[in-house]
Amino acid sequence: MASVIYRIVSKQPSGYCINSSLLRSSSSLKCWQRCVTTFRTEISDPSEHSFDHEGQFYTIPKKDVQKIFMLNWMSPHEKNMNKMFQEFSILIRRPALEVMDILKRLNYNYPLTRFLLYGEMNAGKKFTMTHIMHYCRSQNWVLLTVPWANEWNCKRLDVSFNHHKESLFDLPVHSKILLEDFLLKNMSLIKEFTTSTTYEFSEHEASEQGIPLTDLISFGITRMKFANDVVGALLKELQILANNDKIKLLVTIRGINSFWRKTGQKKEKVQEIHAQQLTLVNQFMELLQSDTKNAVAMCSTESWVNDVTDRKSYLPTELMGKEGVDFLEPFLPIEVPKYGNAELQSVMDYYIDRRWIQAPEAKTLDGRAQIKFLSGHNPYQLYRVCVPL
Repeated sequence: MASVIYRIVSKQPSGYCINSSLLRSSSSLKCWQRCVTTFRTEISDPSEHSFDHEGQFYTIPKKDVQKIFMLNWMSPHEKNMNKMFQEFSILIRRPALEVMDILKRLNYNYPLTRFLLYGEMNAGKKFTMTHIMHYCRSQNWVLLTVPWANEWNCKRLDVSFNHHKESLFDLPVHSKILLEDFLLKNMSLIKEFTTSTTYEFSEHEASEQGIPLTDLISFGITRMKFANDVVGALLKELQILANNDKIKLLVTIRGINSFWRKTGQKKEKVQEIHAQQLTLVNQFMELLQSDTKNAVAMCSTESWVNDVTDRKSYLPTELMGKEGVDFLEPFLPIEVPKYGNAELQSVMDYYIDRRWIQAPEAKTLDGRAQIKFLSGHNPYQLYRVCVPL
């Protein structure tokens, strides 16, 4: 029996590995069943993914990577991985499948639906959001993305008083980056739309009613002084378009618990600014509490945002506090857990296929068991453990 199993497995692609000496053990059949199950699906359209594909990798087409994810969503580390692996592939996981299943059955005549992804550090929330974003783009949704909300709090770029509300502070550079990212992601979907009203930015500068929406965005990019105001105008226009059944809108905010934290910004270099004193934060909080139909908000809590003393639990109530949870209510909580056994084996198969794991000892059952133990089933720790292999 063992020799038959060995002959079958030896014909499989390089990603499926078995130590032939271990096939004689009583657990060899279970191992063989895992090894002959593919870790990859050829289906790159996320709208066709089902729970049958759970635990498999799929590759996002390069054109989608460039347009949707490359500019601001992917970290430098993820861009390097994309370059090394010569593809951008992500694991199909149950939390993403659950959200997509809900989106397929949702009544979009109701006000904006809010999802909140939560879980341990580095458990895969970002890649779950990536999968959902790719699904929504496959359905021609407009994507409005805040890749890392805490960046508004921490990165000390230019801060200026808002022209209309002196109690608020603009972040012109961050606003410009957000507009550039939005335009790259959505140019083909919004190029036919025009503005619904006139927007006055100062006594001498305004945008007229009826101009292309892309022109309004371009104005904010070139006239960075008014970029924050243009973001506010853009959010209003998107709500109008969604309410008029012109678009479906996905708002993605990673690290939303930063909205209830103090920032690293200072007023007049002395007084600390709270996140809710930032115009950008105010604008997105207004959007989240709006009754916009044809819209979904997908947010995540991130432990990194909080001080070490405020990370006792990864639950939203701990990271956001009662005020934050009450603000988002009602919302659908989606936990993103660490890897299960099947997911962890799929990732190791993928790493072997991409030659990220090359050491022969690491490909054996004993080697895999040690990697599994050292990683603690955590996705990022699994990657770290495999670096020297």
